[in-house]
Amino acid sequence: MRREELLAEVATVLANSEVCVLMGGRGVGKTHLAATHVRDQLCADVARVLWIVADDVAAVVTSFADFARQAGAVDDVVDTEPAARTALRWLENESERSVIVFDNALDADAIARWMPQRGNVHVLITTTNQEFTVFGATVHVDVLTPAQAVTFLCSRAGLDDPRAAALVARELGQLPLALAQAGAVIRRHRWSFAEYLAGFRSMPLRSLLPRVPGDNYPRTLEEATLLSVSEVEDSDPNGLVRRLIDLLAVLSDAGVRRDLLRNLLDEPRRVDEALGGLANASVVGFDVTGTRVAMHRLTRQVVLARTRTEGRIRDTVRDALMLLTRATEAQPAPGVDVVDHIAEVWAETQTVLVSDDEIAAELLRLRRWSVGRLTAMGEFNRAVAVGRSVLTEHRALAPSDHEAVALARRALIDAYMTADRDNEAIPYAEQALADRVRLAGLDHPSTVGARNLLGYCCECGGQLDRALTIHRYNLVESVRVCGPDAPSTMGARINLASTYRSMGDLARAVPLFEENLAENVRVYGPDHGSTINARGELARIYVRTGRAAEGVRLHEENAALGTDQQRADIHLTWWPQYRAAAYSAAGRHNEAIGQLRALVQRVDDVLPHDNPQAIRLRLFLARALLAGRRHTEALALFERTVADRERVLGIDHPASLNARRNFGLALAATGRRRRAHVILSAVVSDYTRVLGPEHPYTRTAQANLASLPKTRGFAWG
Repeated sequence: MRREELLAEVATVLANSEVCVLMGGRGVGKTHLAATHVRDQLCADVARVLWIVADDVAAVVTSFADFARQAGAVDDVVDTEPAARTALRWLENESERSVIVFDNALDADAIARWMPQRGNVHVLITTTNQEFTVFGATVHVDVLTPAQAVTFLCSRAGLDDPRAAALVARELGQLPLALAQAGAVIRRHRWSFAEYLAGFRSMPLRSLLPRVPGDNYPRTLEEATLLSVSEVEDSDPNGLVRRLIDLLAVLSDAGVRRDLLRNLLDEPRRVDEALGGLANASVVGFDVTGTRVAMHRLTRQVVLARTRTEGRIRDTVRDALMLLTRATEAQPAPGVDVVDHIAEVWAETQTVLVSDDEIAAELLRLRRWSVGRLTAMGEFNRAVAVGRSVLTEHRALAPSDHEAVALARRALIDAYMTADRDNEAIPYAEQALADRVRLAGLDHPSTVGARNLLGYCCECGGQLDRALTIHRYNLVESVRVCGPDAPSTMGARINLASTYRSMGDLARAVPLFEENLAENVRVYGPDHGSTINARGELARIYVRTGRAAEGVRLHEENAALGTDQQRADIHLTWWPQYRAAAYSAAGRHNEAIGQLRALVQRVDDVLPHDNPQAIRLRLFLARALLAGRRHTEALALFERTVADRERVLGIDHPASLNARRNFGLALAATGRRRRAHVILSAVVSDYTRVLGPEHPYTRTAQANLASLPKTRGFAWG
């Protein structure tokens, strides 16, 4: 395949210089590019070409000597070294244009001895070694573009199926050598692209990427890759380079942060030096910032196969686990890249290491951490998907009554709950309670905790009657089993109060919230996390019952204790959004709107698009804008919230119905009563259909609709 842009770049370099260095990793097509350029030149004004396979210094000398004898510049009996020197001088003195190609040059010092110093000679050097940049202008050769890869593969395979070819090209990382070798196999076996792809994922690499007879490149992809790897490993007698190469093969192919790899040794400088050597040999590459190291996926595959064959996989996985464990303990908490690395290590090693209990236990712990980290970062869909897989993995590798299984289940429940998919969490919470009763009995604190969790899931999922029954019973049980000052008792009390609030029974909710704050202050003190939460919940109920000034005071007391720390996760807005709502209720509209706008910006910077928590925050801002009489912007934001929740959660989700109810109330408050009536009527019908006519949410919507003709203010929910 002709790569016209690169050929033009080579021609431009050689029009202004005598030397052009083609730089790139193994298999990217440097040799093919050089050969194409030479063929073009032979058809133009070049009289002769000396092509030297330059990875062996002795072969360089022999090639020059052979050329001298063929040109008649020396007798056949002249020794090799003098003959080679004669050939170089003869080329320097010829008036007609000559081209020397040093293909796959490795040793810059050795090649320097054989570079022409004058004359009409162009030199092309293909190399993976970045030290050759000192010889002249460099043309960087990379993998093909997706479109180029598809065209090339279809041509080599003799098939016209671009869509299927794209899948194979993606699997091969768009590497020209791999595509050429794959295309030859497909053509020879009369396979479809799908058949080749199925084999590629199950058969040895050497059988599916063999050398193509007659091709410019003399090695298979596997041979070429291992040659590059071995060259750089041989330069490091301490073995650090090999450890790093093996590590990069089991971590994510999206790249690894340099600071993560530095944890491999107590001397980070040595790690940097080793990585520099790998990059210099084009075995790995750095991103533009120099902070992330990546290895081509086929290089990873070759290295990983070697690591398994040579029996180093356990040591490599232990190195990876050490790095990843340190990363999970770091502050600030790491991002999704560590989750990706953990997933890659698990996927690559679980079948081999399933019998190693120590490694399996640590991998499972890291997998559980991944679910929690994805949840905290607002990656809810992925958190749920990974959480399901992690629970399945735990059930397969650990006894059903093992504590690790319970922890994996809890991580999945938290992911569902934070994603507003509360009803999907309930069956897992039921199973958790059943296990606690079976394993620990009714009179055990863990059983009380599991029951508390089930009640909370039921409340969030809209099963309020069931939640009320559970929390009433559990508060009594927690006092009996754990004592009045136990954390479970505090949790049972605040959950009971919250359920009353959700049911609209504020007369029962307020005293319980007040009691809960007083008990937390007595047991834990004023600045404990549980007390801060109790104070915030009491502030919320005060605002809802018209005691905005008291709510503001409590929120500001919490803020003074540092509850607004800058956190790049879903918790960064929780209490600040309620404090802003309290300001709005107290008539401090500009403060409320300003704080909520800032929170929305922070969320947009750190949380994924369409995150349910971000949608909730925009609803808070819409309410504040409405209260501040910025009606046009408020209504647009209410309407957007409806669309966002219906798209993310579904049209029948309670949160989606609540968004529509809020939009209807906002329309009514701005005098658009006819449209408000249409929306609220539909909301009542949908609440009745989804939750039933007697559900508190349905009754609230019915009350809103009934009071529409005469009411100007509404209680938001």
